[in-house]
Amino acid sequence: MKQIIISVAGTDGSREYKDVQILPGTKPRDVLAQLKLNGFQLNKPEGGAIGFNDDLYQAVADGQKVFATKSDVEAGLYVRPSTL
Repeated sequence: MKQIIISVAGTDGSREYKDVQILPGTKPRDVLAQLKLNGFQLNKPEGGAIGFNDDLYQAVADGQKVFATKSDVEAGLYVRPSTL
């Protein structure tokens, strides 16, 4: 069993941390569902997302911090071309 810390981003300005214990074969989708973090994904501190169906136990070290970020983030701003 490993223990990890999940830092939750995008929670109305408050920074939340969740201590989670995982077993071999645990998937990020299972952890996110248990924490009621629908629409989030897990990311490693050094960058890069952990796949939704990956083995989270293999992807992290005991005591490691990972980040839960919103997976439906929109970048940029649509500007409608002016019609002359």
